[in-house]
Amino acid sequence: MQYIVLDLEWNQPTSYSSPAYKAVGGKLMFELIQIGAVKVDEYLNVVDSFSHFIRPVYYTKLNPRIRRITHIEQEDLEDAPEFCEAMETFSEWCGEDYVLLTWGCDDISVLYQNMTFFKCETQLKPMYDLQRLYGELNGNSKDRKGLKAAMEQMNICPDEDSRPFHNAVNDAYYTALIFSTFPEPEKVLNYPLAPRKLQHIEKKKECQIIVKVKNTQDGMQSAAAMTPNCPSCGKKLELSEGYVKQRDGSMVALCECPQHGLVFSRIRFSKNEEGKAIMIRGTQLSEEQSKAYISTKMLQWRQKLALQEQ
Repeated sequence: MQYIVLDLEWNQPTSYSSPAYKAVGGKLMFELIQIGAVKVDEYLNVVDSFSHFIRPVYYTKLNPRIRRITHIEQEDLEDAPEFCEAMETFSEWCGEDYVLLTWGCDDISVLYQNMTFFKCETQLKPMYDLQRLYGELNGNSKDRKGLKAAMEQMNICPDEDSRPFHNAVNDAYYTALIFSTFPEPEKVLNYPLAPRKLQHIEKKKECQIIVKVKNTQDGMQSAAAMTPNCPSCGKKLELSEGYVKQRDGSMVALCECPQHGLVFSRIRFSKNEEGKAIMIRGTQLSEEQSKAYISTKMLQWRQKLALQEQ
């Protein structure tokens, strides 16, 4: 049996009010544009690789953020095969006796939504989660570290000049390097993956949490304030600049999710029924997600912070 480490890249609508998204709705949240994989032998050495672009049918225009993150260009996709043909080629490359490994559950969910939507008849072997095994080996199975952070912790140095991140085959290769350090790699078979349902969270919807705090200063220095979660995927985010006080007394900051773009974090302080201080933190996706808008918004935010500090 061979291990095949898989990674995927996908495009998404430039706007959830676009004709392309309205045509398919939640049936196709993301459209795959690249399959990358590496084969790992019994000694956990990479022995072969696979990389195919996929020509999108619905989200034909690359989202600016996807282009920026992946460095995939529109012309890379123009002559590429469509999804089902690419999947058939990938299946043939995999062979017969293998299992699939990925870093986390996102890839399998996007993959199977694409397979269902396009009525792809290709049959794949079971898929297992290396991210969960990594967390288990580090004493916390719920530790969902990103690929780059895991490499840093394992002292694995990437070659970002020749193998930049967010390229499917490169990320598969880096994932295989992490896998090769595991003392009992077969334990990954204890972590089977199943696709989860993908759904769009309305951008105007605010995801809210309530935290008990000692006082305002304690709340503003808390992890809930400093590392807000993306309202779409739940990923913890780093503040781009800082909080700016609003006229209504709330505090607002900006973050950027690698997958879902610009996020607003808003904090308000109040008291609960017992008279204890609480902090209410809400996060909300921006209506506009273009690179130019994000850059302009960040610049405006820095100017606001500078005025606030004067």
